[in-house]
Amino acid sequence: MLGKAHFREIAPERMAEFLQKGYKRRHFFPHRVYYLPKCGPDGYKTAYRLRGETDPNKLWELVLYATSPVIDEFPDELFFDDHLVWHQQQFGKVGQVATANLLVDGKALYTMTHISDLVQRISRRREYKTRIENRFKGWPYLLLNAIMNFARENNLQRVFSPTSTLALERTDRKRTVKKELFERVYDRAVTTLFQVQREGGWWMIDVSKNRDRIVFPEKKYETIPAKKTICLTHDIEGGLGHLDVDPTFAEFADRAASTHLHEMLRIEKMTGVKATYNVAGCLMEERRGHIEQDGHCVAFHSFDHKIRNFWLYAKIKGTIFERALRRWTQKHDYRGQLSRCRQVDYRIKGYRPPRSVLTFELSEQNLCYHNFEWLASSKNSLGITSPIMQNRIVKIPVLFGDFKLYKNNVSYHDWECEALNTVKQHDIVTLDLHDCYAHFWLPYYREFLEKVKAMGVFKTLNEVANEVILRHSMTPPSE
Repeated sequence: MLGKAHFREIAPERMAEFLQKGYKRRHFFPHRVYYLPKCGPDGYKTAYRLRGETDPNKLWELVLYATSPVIDEFPDELFFDDHLVWHQQQFGKVGQVATANLLVDGKALYTMTHISDLVQRISRRREYKTRIENRFKGWPYLLLNAIMNFARENNLQRVFSPTSTLALERTDRKRTVKKELFERVYDRAVTTLFQVQREGGWWMIDVSKNRDRIVFPEKKYETIPAKKTICLTHDIEGGLGHLDVDPTFAEFADRAASTHLHEMLRIEKMTGVKATYNVAGCLMEERRGHIEQDGHCVAFHSFDHKIRNFWLYAKIKGTIFERALRRWTQKHDYRGQLSRCRQVDYRIKGYRPPRSVLTFELSEQNLCYHNFEWLASSKNSLGITSPIMQNRIVKIPVLFGDFKLYKNNVSYHDWECEALNTVKQHDIVTLDLHDCYAHFWLPYYREFLEKVKAMGVFKTLNEVANEVILRHSMTPPSE
């Protein structure tokens, strides 16, 4: 699927303009900024708590990347170190330095969280600490310039930026925070660059009065190539999915799960295929180490594969009662599978519901609230055959799976023919295989992967979601 990712760029030769606007030389580095239609880390939760906002479509994430030549002195892997860049908002691109969460409310723009994992956590890579801090110390200033440009381009009249006091009040109490850092990021930068007024816990910036203090970026785009994409996913659940319907098979699946997983990983390593492993949260600690060490993507497959009140869901699906129950779960912050998954890991981006059942809990609002970026489910449950972005969540249809090998006694030969035909018919196709059904296809797995690999490019669901998000980056307004 050919697409364009739009961005705003400040090239190295533009430094003089920043100096004229009052910036310090040490605060400048060349950079790009993407305006992404998604909730940044805790973006929805913060907007809901601070402003009572429940519409995810009013939320944006602004992502700032340093560019050459300043990033050339650092290894690419530094920008993808998960212990360093904790929030993992790189979208596959080198040089990500900072992000901001934005809320558009009428003609006002609220910017709620300013983050630079790279700078603020660089002590974890001490060999780069001094250079990173020197090169990128100006990130709060450049981020503010980008925020003001977002407001200017969208004809917003006022920008509200949190004071350090407000930012500290809503910071997780479990974190050890330095007040001076918050003052530098949230107070000093904004009051140095712009004419501001204090309104409660916010700094208010009148856009028109500060227009001459903004450095306007150049508007550019990059092309996202069109290639046939195959996403291989595995639901890692052992016998959990059959406890209530086929206890004997569930017992077998639990016994075989570890052997199946290791064989799947061995064959994928041999063929050079990267897959997405959707792991039940209760199994995550036991299974993820083996999966991630080979570079595969990990997502959640619920916490324990239980679908609460499934009979009720099936009975009222599509009625006014379903809509009412969805509203209730949102209002009361329903503690279900999503919340339990987040107690296991706070950063995993994707969710694959058991049996592709989209329960009341899986509204876009709840997924955003719990920091999920994509949802993968059957094409029938989503009503789509290609990935889309809807209400700030990327939805990815699963087009083919291995359930019929177990349920319908379909022969492997017939199943493979149908799988390959499905791949031929779609530009982006997701094939979903289970650890519990692996004995049906593992004897033929290497040959199957070689056949599929010859038809297109394998990508993880994180990679596909990144491309969908980038294709929806804000297009510059016509001038």
